[in-house]
Amino acid sequence: MVEPKGTGLGAPLGLGVVGAGRFTAFCLPTYQALSEVKVVAVADPDVARARTLAPPGARVYADYGSLLEDPDVAIVVISTPPCLHGPQVCDAARAGKHALVEKPLATSLEEAGRAVRASQEAGVKLRVNYVLRHHPLHRLAREMVRSQALGDLQHVWLVNLATDDGLPPGHWFWDRSQSGGIYVEHGVHFFDLVNQLVGALPDGVAGGDQRRPDGRVDRAWAVVRYQEGVLATFYHGFSRPRCIERTTMGISLSRGEVVLEGWIPTRLELFGLVDEAGVAALQALVGAQLVVRTGDGPEIEVKARIEAPDRQGEYRRAVQASLRDLVGAIREGRSPEVTPADALASLAVAWAATHAGAAWTSIPRITDAFPTSGEPL
Repeated sequence: MVEPKGTGLGAPLGLGVVGAGRFTAFCLPTYQALSEVKVVAVADPDVARARTLAPPGARVYADYGSLLEDPDVAIVVISTPPCLHGPQVCDAARAGKHALVEKPLATSLEEAGRAVRASQEAGVKLRVNYVLRHHPLHRLAREMVRSQALGDLQHVWLVNLATDDGLPPGHWFWDRSQSGGIYVEHGVHFFDLVNQLVGALPDGVAGGDQRRPDGRVDRAWAVVRYQEGVLATFYHGFSRPRCIERTTMGISLSRGEVVLEGWIPTRLELFGLVDEAGVAALQALVGAQLVVRTGDGPEIEVKARIEAPDRQGEYRRAVQASLRDLVGAIREGRSPEVTPADALASLAVAWAATHAGAAWTSIPRITDAFPTSGEPL
């Protein structure tokens, strides 16, 4: 591996960003606020846009290859359409650059495998930017599940009612050859979260989708089965106005339930029946926000509502935490929190959900099975 400049302990690592789209516009000020890195280069075929987003002093390139030749770039942040992720990770590895790649790692398992192998062979670190891993409410939910205060995990459900604002018919999002489809481009975040909640990989997936009259797939569903007795169900739809978007994730346990509201969640609610040890475990996690009501029997009713109202702030902090984790992995010689194996596992679920299909069985009419006097049912 070619050792880039500025990798000494304490010195900020040079950051090169490829892709000057909307997410980069959101992330660049967030990156600039970190002392661990310095944005030194931005690359995009739209040079004018790249110049608009690049911080003062950063170099602007019209192509990715030129950015990879920049000796001051130690880490490449890949924020391009998904079909480019796998090949661009491979190119970064060959150039001796560490990589933080937006989800998904690639649009196929074959390309993802090549990206992981290239990074391993080059001795560089690779991390997928699963920012939800770092959100405090998702972390809290994971700790609640692991505490078993509310019993065994049984079912996880996700309903994502998203907007198609900003996604015109010609956008790459609708082209599966570029995006990989809804589950590969978008759902991998949640497949990764559920894999972490269960602590194991699933053994079965079913899925399907629905299309608009013009052929665009805008809704998709999946059912994922885990050997540990956990079932997870997912629905993603991209058909709502932005003002009424809604994302809800429910975690059902044998003694209660945890529900998170929001794509970047702003609220977590829990309720359940626990014993004294369960009360103590939950109080250790949420403190005085836990409401406890005892009754005549041994069971204790609990509930709590935890708010995280600074949605944009939590999003920025999660983006920063993801990059900080990669920097720590580089400097400490460890794996990042989201390992290449994690990225491959979530992509495998997304790919299976996209391609599994489902066999629909017609339901007989009730009147066929149970003839009546002719009155309508």
